[in-house]
Amino acid sequence: MFRAASRRASASALHSAPAQRQSWTRSIYSSNGRPTLRPRCPNATANLLAIPHTRHLTIAQKIRLKYREASKGVFRKNPVLLPLAIFSVVGGIAVFAYVAYVEVTRVQPQYHKFPPQVADQLRTAVYYTEIDLNPPKALKAYKEALRVAVELGMHPFSDEVLGIKLQVAMMLEKAGLVKPAIEVLERTKNEALNWVEEGRNTESAPVDKLKVARAPGPAKIAPENVQIHEDGLEDAEKQLREMQEFEARQRDRALKKVVGMEMKLAELYSSDYIQDEKKAEAAQVAAVELCLKEMHRRQNLGLPVGGGDSGEGNSESWLNMTEIATALAELADTYTAKDRSELAMPLYLRALEMLRVAEGNSPSCKQVVLLNSVAGAMIGQVQLPPKSRPQEKQTVSQEQTIDNARQWAQKAIDVAARIQPPVRDEECDMTCVAATYNLGEIAELQNKPDVAQQRYAEAKSLAKGLGYEEGISMSDEALKRLNK
Repeated sequence: MFRAASRRASASALHSAPAQRQSWTRSIYSSNGRPTLRPRCPNATANLLAIPHTRHLTIAQKIRLKYREASKGVFRKNPVLLPLAIFSVVGGIAVFAYVAYVEVTRVQPQYHKFPPQVADQLRTAVYYTEIDLNPPKALKAYKEALRVAVELGMHPFSDEVLGIKLQVAMMLEKAGLVKPAIEVLERTKNEALNWVEEGRNTESAPVDKLKVARAPGPAKIAPENVQIHEDGLEDAEKQLREMQEFEARQRDRALKKVVGMEMKLAELYSSDYIQDEKKAEAAQVAAVELCLKEMHRRQNLGLPVGGGDSGEGNSESWLNMTEIATALAELADTYTAKDRSELAMPLYLRALEMLRVAEGNSPSCKQVVLLNSVAGAMIGQVQLPPKSRPQEKQTVSQEQTIDNARQWAQKAIDVAARIQPPVRDEECDMTCVAATYNLGEIAELQNKPDVAQQRYAEAKSLAKGLGYEEGISMSDEALKRLNK
């Protein structure tokens, strides 16, 4: 019985196997000729769909996808706006970089010596001076900067504090307020001069007090305390000496600025706003007198006559020889313009001597200008009417003066020929035109019309080459005068 049942089961298994094999084959090779795989488990697809497979994108990936979608065809859709936008962005970056560069290289060095509180006020003041000229707001900021500087203990006559006051005068002048600018300069000048004079009169007093303090007194001091007492006095003396040296440098710097104030006052007094030539000349005379007085004091003390120890700063504490010569030459120019050659000549010669000492074997165009100025002053002195000439005893004849003027003018041309670029500039060339013209005038005074005409023509040719209109017109007038 059991055997019969097993035979029937095996027979049914054999009949069912070909049917399954046939259905699997049909499932692989479908009617369209492409294999279509089917899962063996009928519930597999349903289980896979039931499992969540959502992938979360990061923020960077989302931005990248949006950028890709937005960038598709953007140039084609915006052929004009896209290049303009790119140019605007690049231009903005360039402007920002330039502003940062100017801030680091130009603006910050101007304020690094000031405390932050003072520098903030100065930035506001400079803005209302250079960018948006507004005198009331600028003056308010300058006053606040000075107040904060005093509260923070800045030296009242240091370069920084005096510089703020000079900046106030410059701002007022720029706004057309010349009289208030003069008042600021006059007050600042007087305060600085008084401080310099008082300091130099009493600069040796602290050392005398120390000597008195070091003198032995009647009281007996223990031997172990003597060394401590001596060390304390030495430290105090060292500190006082350092303070004296610092104050001496400050006085030199302040006096240097006072000379500049006097020259600026002369410029303002002679401007179209004031037109006071007497005060302008007085200011120039005061500047020259300060220079000569300080030079004499330095000679007596064995200090450098021009320049000096710069100390902690980067600039010399006193005027150098070139700056002193410039002050002398400007006053001499003023005398020459007023036909006072007898006063101008000593100033020209002293200024020329200083320049030669300062420049040595490397002359500059300033020497050329001074050489020609001497020649011009001599010519002007000869051309004065007899009544206007000084009544002093004449030690040099008129003919000799004319010949000396010729030598000075020729010397100016010779020195200019030795100066080569980059030292040689337009000033040298224009001075050569003036010197050549002066040689023509000298030849005319010596009754040499042919030589004069040649010199005038040469001056005109040089002036044309430089585009020097004044030289051309003066040469033309001189040639017309000769032809008549």
